[in-house]
Amino acid sequence: MKHKNLWLIVSFLLIASMLLASCGGGKPVQPSVLRVWIQWGDNPQQLQELFDKYTAQSGVKVEVTAPVETDKILPALTGSEPPDVLILSGGDLVKSYFKEGLVEELTSAIQAGNIDLNDFFPAPLDQCQMGGKILCLPWGTDMYALFWNKDMFEAAGLDPNTPPATMEELAEFADKLTKVGADGKLEQIGFLPDQAWSHVDLYVRMFGGFWYNEDGTQLTANSQPVIDALTWQQQFYTEYGADEVLALSSGWADAYMSADYPFYTGKLAMYVDGEWMTGPNFISAFKPEASYGVAPFPPPAAHPERANTAVVQGTVAVIPAGAANKDASAKLLAWMMSPAIVAEEFCFNANLPTSKKAAEDPCFTSNPKFKVFVDLMASPNAKYMITTPITLELTDAFSLVEEQVLHTGADPKPLLDTLQADFEPKLQEALK
Repeated sequence: MKHKNLWLIVSFLLIASMLLASCGGGKPVQPSVLRVWIQWGDNPQQLQELFDKYTAQSGVKVEVTAPVETDKILPALTGSEPPDVLILSGGDLVKSYFKEGLVEELTSAIQAGNIDLNDFFPAPLDQCQMGGKILCLPWGTDMYALFWNKDMFEAAGLDPNTPPATMEELAEFADKLTKVGADGKLEQIGFLPDQAWSHVDLYVRMFGGFWYNEDGTQLTANSQPVIDALTWQQQFYTEYGADEVLALSSGWADAYMSADYPFYTGKLAMYVDGEWMTGPNFISAFKPEASYGVAPFPPPAAHPERANTAVVQGTVAVIPAGAANKDASAKLLAWMMSPAIVAEEFCFNANLPTSKKAAEDPCFTSNPKFKVFVDLMASPNAKYMITTPITLELTDAFSLVEEQVLHTGADPKPLLDTLQADFEPKLQEALK
């Protein structure tokens, strides 16, 4: 009788333990595969090999898909099988995704993975926060500075080792560095503010504002700093005629990844670009003999306190709300954010590490030109790109305004007033 009762008890315990396990009451099931989607990636094999190290350490296979086309991301997030970790090229849409319930708030994942938030540079981490919530984590980032061609400086009678100290002096230098042929056509231009794409975010910050207020709750698209930034850029087109400037610069953006880029061929003396240009895959590959300098973009003469202002943009990682095993996603995210992995990945890509410890790696400090960007990252004037749920739509509309101001000589204020009137209600509606 006792043996029979003992068997019943053992059987009950076995069934109970099976039920608990099936209901999640037991140890979390180890996933067989984790899927990582990366929006960028010129070298998918290198990325897969990096994540293979996590497999070797944890026993969990990681499948990397890179680069992922932008139009596939939203369907994946809204579908039944999103990736376990999604790495985006920028944080522009993260707040929109969170508002729609498509990505996780990461506080619990950060705590579970013992991720040290103090190890992040403040500016890239700030872009991931909204109302006390952390929606993403920065995994490498970009900043922009002024590049100048030293040979062209010397030919124009300028000190090749001394960049302009103010935005006003930059305009003066640009005039000296611009050449007009006997036929009246431009042959060389000193500075083009939107080469190879818009940098209006940097210029607006230099003038002391942005097109949102600091917490992204109000639109300030027609504020004086935005007007000043567009007006300052406009002079580089109107001085020599927008048609002439556009004729000279036609096709320049398409030549970005070639030896025909105007900065290499002596047609563009100064422009704004990112830290990757100082790495092995750009200037040193296309024009290894180039003599050039890199410096923080200069502030307005009236505001020297804005020296070393820069705007952070770049890679962020999120956990999709529909991820099958969020505990496993959190562990992988913690591994990704470790200083050693950050250093390895972004040393390879010649991008800025978001980890302070990673930034101590000689890879980021031995090249003086690259170190300009590392120092900018640590500057108290390093700013993050303010984003809101309407960022994508507003950016498209703002780009049209900028094009009209620069390329047709339009007055920025009425265009910005219209933009403000159209989009402020949209922002308030999106923030409800």
